[in-house]
Amino acid sequence: MEKNKGEQMEMLPKKQAELRLQFIHRPIKKRWYARKYPFLIQNEPFEYGLKIKNIGSEPFSGATISKFEISSSSGFDGFTQQAHSKPKIKALNPGEEFELYFDRYTFWHEGSIGTRCFLVPDKDGEVIKTYQHHRDHDIDEPYKKENEWWHDYYCQSQQQLLQTRTNNLILLLTTITVIEAIFGLKDSLKFIISLLATGLSHAVTFLQWLAS
Repeated sequence: MEKNKGEQMEMLPKKQAELRLQFIHRPIKKRWYARKYPFLIQNEPFEYGLKIKNIGSEPFSGATISKFEISSSSGFDGFTQQAHSKPKIKALNPGEEFELYFDRYTFWHEGSIGTRCFLVPDKDGEVIKTYQHHRDHDIDEPYKKENEWWHDYYCQSQQQLLQTRTNNLILLLTTITVIEAIFGLKDSLKFIISLLATGLSHAVTFLQWLAS
């Protein structure tokens, strides 16, 4: 009897949920002077997780991330780092999304990496179709396997980043030197302050006009 019931359950059409998954991260050490970079930075500790959105037309019952891993084949040897927890994805209505952070890590290398996770639906008979989101083109591409997801990512070289910052500082100092040589530093500062004051005055006038 139980065997027949199981066979009948397998014959029933599976309910399919459609989820867009995006790898997200944020630095653990927040520096007020550092601009936000779109990629991970070598040797910079970070917290990571997923941004999850229900892009289907049906409510999603929820799931568990049974395994999440980050892998790479660059450097001296390839490696795979697995998350220490098995986080829960809450139920989502169509169009609803949320961010889930669940682990932290530090990359010692630079270059391309791969992010992958395996999902276990909370509801029997439900399968999850995942989508990779290409942010540069703003399109979603379905992943080939059910209840799985994979996407590539990038870790920025710390040395290249420091070199870029150094080049920007050199450019700024060179610009200041040229301005001082041509106009004089005192007059240049007066001109900059005058421009800022004029812009602020116009902004206040505009806000007063809006409030009236």
